[in-house]
Amino acid sequence: MSTSDENFYGRDTLRYVRLALLVVPLLLMVAVVVYGLLNGKVEDSISSYYLGPSRDLFVAMLVSTGVLLVVYKGSPLEDYALNLAGFYAIFVALVPTRLGQTLSVLTASAQIQLIRSVQISVVAVLVVAAVFVWLEWKTNKWTPRALRTSRLSSILTISSTAALVAFIGLLLWRSIEGVDFAGVHYAAALLLILSMGVAIASHLGREDLCETDTSGGRSRHYAVLLILMALGIIGWFILHAAGVAQALFIVEWYEIGLFSYFWYLESRRLWESPTRAEKLGR
Repeated sequence: MSTSDENFYGRDTLRYVRLALLVVPLLLMVAVVVYGLLNGKVEDSISSYYLGPSRDLFVAMLVSTGVLLVVYKGSPLEDYALNLAGFYAIFVALVPTRLGQTLSVLTASAQIQLIRSVQISVVAVLVVAAVFVWLEWKTNKWTPRALRTSRLSSILTISSTAALVAFIGLLLWRSIEGVDFAGVHYAAALLLILSMGVAIASHLGREDLCETDTSGGRSRHYAVLLILMALGIIGWFILHAAGVAQALFIVEWYEIGLFSYFWYLESRRLWESPTRAEKLGR
C-alpha cells in the first residue's frame, strides 16, 4: 500500500525528470557559447562539436537525455515515442559524426580500435534495449490495443515501428561491415526529431489534458508545436539552398528550443497532477 509520502516522492521524481529535460540542453548551449567566444567561430552543426573539446559534454548530454526520455512515463503512445527518441539519442552520441574523416588521419591500429569501440557500444545498447523491450512487453505497457486507440495513433505507431526496424537494419549492417558506420549518426538524429514529433502528436485530440491544465498543455499548443517543427525542417532546405554555412546548426537549435518548450508545457500541466495511487484513493 502506498503512503502519502511515497506518492509525494513519486510525483516529485517525475517533476524533476521533466525539469532535467529542460536543463540538460543548457549544458551544451553554454559550452557552444564559450567555444564560440574562445575560438571566434561557430561549427556547421551541433554534431560537429563531437570532434572538438566539447565532445565529452556532447556525449554526456545526449546519453543523459536519452535515459531521461526512456525513464519518463506518459500515455502509451507518448511513452513508446519517447522511448524511441531516447534510443536514437544514445546512438547520436555514441556513433561519431564524420567518422570516416576521423579514421582517415589515424594509424591502422587506431582505426581498428575506434571501430571496435563503436561496435561494442552498439551491441551493448542493443542488448540492454532488447531486455528493456521484453520487460515492457511482459508488463503489458506496449500492447497493440493500447498503442492503437485511434486512426492517428495507429498510423503513428506503425510508422514509428517501421522506421525503428529500418534503423536497426542499418545499424546491424554497418556494424558487421565495420567501416565507418555511414549514415547511422544522421539517421539517428532525424529519427530522434521525428519520434519527439510523434510524442507531441500523441497529445492531439485528448480531452483529458484540460483536467490538469495549468496555463499550458492544451491540444492547440501541441498542434502549433508540430507545425513549427515541420517549418523548421523546411527552413533547413531553404537556408541550405541559400548557401548558409550554419543552416543545420540554426535548425538544430530551433528544434531543441521547441522540444524545451514542450517540456515546459508538460511541467506546467502536470506539476500538481496526482499520482496513480492517489487517483485510486490509496
